[in-house]
Amino acid sequence: MDKICMVHRDSLSCEAIVRKLSDGSLLLLSQCGGLSEPCIDNRVLVFHSNDGEHWSKPELIKEDNGRALYTTDVFVDGDTVTAYMTEHNGEYLDDDCFALVSRDGGYTWERRELPVFRNAFVFLRGTFRTTDGKIIIAYQHYPIPKEENDRLSAEGKSVSDSQIPAVLCGTLVSEDGAHFRKSNDIAVPNEFAGKRIWQWPEPTVAELSHGFAMLLRVNGAGVLYRSDSEDGLTWSAMYPTDIPNPNNKPKLIRMEGGAIALINTPNPVPGMKNRNPLEIWISDDDMRTWRYKKRVLDFPGWLSYPDGFAEGKRILFSFEVNRHDVYFADCDVSDFYG
Repeated sequence: MDKICMVHRDSLSCEAIVRKLSDGSLLLLSQCGGLSEPCIDNRVLVFHSNDGEHWSKPELIKEDNGRALYTTDVFVDGDTVTAYMTEHNGEYLDDDCFALVSRDGGYTWERRELPVFRNAFVFLRGTFRTTDGKIIIAYQHYPIPKEENDRLSAEGKSVSDSQIPAVLCGTLVSEDGAHFRKSNDIAVPNEFAGKRIWQWPEPTVAELSHGFAMLLRVNGAGVLYRSDSEDGLTWSAMYPTDIPNPNNKPKLIRMEGGAIALINTPNPVPGMKNRNPLEIWISDDDMRTWRYKKRVLDFPGWLSYPDGFAEGKRILFSFEVNRHDVYFADCDVSDFYG
């Protein structure tokens, strides 16, 4: 049986991320507040639950300093929780990207520097541990020169007014959790079909039986794009898949036994109003085909930014509806196994 439970309603909610802690409880972080995204009133709220149905009252992840705050990933490694953060001026300019680390289940947090990237505008995403113990983190990097950042900020403009030609995506790989190597960059041009369009690629990576695959959102395309790597450090140029996507974040999850689950809104018509239906697809042939497809929700609204994890024969994830309501879903996929 599937369960879908509302967690929180706000003036804005964007990119809820849920994880299971070492004690078995659930931790959910979400950007909330303000009337749009980005907005100077965006903040990151923290929620706890023991059952997925009853959630704690929201708490700010850090003291409010009047600047916008966004979280792009949450990684649980034993008793340590790491949240990757971006603080900015409300337009993703004058940014400060860093990690917050908790060792008490997400109740208190300490600031840490990001691996590899220093003084860079970068979103770290989809952290996971490989079957041989490495840690892989996907990134999307906006190499905006300081001079351009300062000019745009002084003119009251947004990051999307930047003239950088492409967003750079790839991975960071560590064998010990402390020292990371950076992959080559996958360039995602800030245009599509000859028209200027700002890209939020939101890369998601999965370990295959041999090597790795990355899926990327490409605004305007109507499908997801893919890149491949044998070692997690050398990536191919991206190429289009036949997986529909309306400009929405996808999420890949490796399951027990090596099957790969994809949470996605497989609609080929670009636009936020087309972020439905919400489905789980599962592949048992390294993402060549998707023999299992389960429709989770077909509510005719904006079903955005799913993110979660697998537990046995279940997929547990968070998402938001119409940019206001945060939901938690616990979905049974045991029929995939026959």
